Amino acid sequence: MKSIRLLATSLLVALSMGVCSCGDDELEVNPPLTNVEQMCLEYGITDYKNIELLSLFEHGNNTIINLGQANFSGLKDDKLWLASFNVENKSPIINWTDELPFNRNRRIYKGYGEYEDVTIQQITLLQVMPFNQDFVASLSYSFGKDYSYYALLFKQSSQTKEVQIKEGGFGIGLWYENSIINNRCCYSLSGDTIYVAEKGFGFSNNVGTLYTSELLSYEEAIYSHRDNKGFFVGKRSFKLGEDLWHIQVPQLNDEPADAKIEVSVEDKSTPVWKFNVNITHYDGAKKNVTFEVDTDNGTIKGQDDYASLIIGKWKMTSGNAVATHVTYKNDGTFEYTSTEDGSYNEVGKYKIDGKKLYEMYSDEDEWIINDILLLNSMTLSVQELEADGVTPTGQKYSYQRVE
Repeated sequence: MKSIRLLATSLLVALSMGVCSCGDDELEVNPPLTNVEQMCLEYGITDYKNIELLSLFEHGNNTIINLGQANFSGLKDDKLWLASFNVENKSPIINWTDELPFNRNRRIYKGYGEYEDVTIQQITLLQVMPFNQDFVASLSYSFGKDYSYYALLFKQSSQTKEVQIKEGGFGIGLWYENSIINNRCCYSLSGDTIYVAEKGFGFSNNVGTLYTSELLSYEEAIYSHRDNKGFFVGKRSFKLGEDLWHIQVPQLNDEPADAKIEVSVEDKSTPVWKFNVNITHYDGAKKNVTFEVDTDNGTIKGQDDYASLIIGKWKMTSGNAVATHVTYKNDGTFEYTSTEDGSYNEVGKYKIDGKKLYEMYSDEDEWIINDILLLNSMTLSVQELEADGVTPTGQKYSYQRVE
């Protein structure tokens, strides 16, 4: 029995050796695919082995941005390659390879007058915004050594332009007439800076509920919102970082805080816009309010009577004067006061003729003439004129209603 077992063992060893040495072919063992390579196959990218610095950034609920994109990037024959797909159905958004070699070598500023030459170790396509055959993309370049930066790539026809993002995030948004915005900058599709927004492209922190925002130009928008003081419509200058006018809509002042409100702009064909407001109360009662606003001067149609609008107390927001407040009373008199100088007080009478405000102080016998530049329920702006009532003196004053 022992000899039989030895023979069987010898035959098994011989057969095993024969299998390993039979012929000149070697058994090829493919390494398992990485997650990125597997995803490439799922999206139809079969030449992934030829792509250097291959990277994938797939949007999801756990990513900093989620636009439903699967974004691939890398270098094909030393040229930048970008491909983006819709995650939902794997349809292509862009698939582009640059015509020129990509320069991986960059010089970065380290501060204090020092620079360092570095080489890009990773390229990540974060977001793509397509425009027919063109696109704008936000990228991340990683250089190792714990250093990286964001950049915007503008592709228009056969031209490309790269802009480094020096502050803020990488997100890009669609803006007026196919421009895009990133942080505080508004860009054309060729990558030129149209302007820099003084305070970004949002509204004030206490805007409450924002209902509508309609762009008039690259720089301005008409918006409607509601806070604990009421319902308002405003004209925002993003370039200046301030409202050009901001008015309260009296018809909506008494709506309860828990009312559901839907706002739409029905007609923007002229400077006078028609707003349609649908309101649903907690008890199910429904209400509809419509009103028209002149977007040039911020007046509500039917409420542009300057004689009644000016009545109230106003706080000076710009202009060179001792007074900080002025009150126009319904008896045709005014009073200037100052919160900085309690002894200051000047009174007189006023009248309005057309778009001109006439004031006569109690110790004078001549009218001071002002051209009314803007007057609505919240804002008053005037330009002082010479005695002829035509020539500006250069003095401008702006006020915000406080009562």
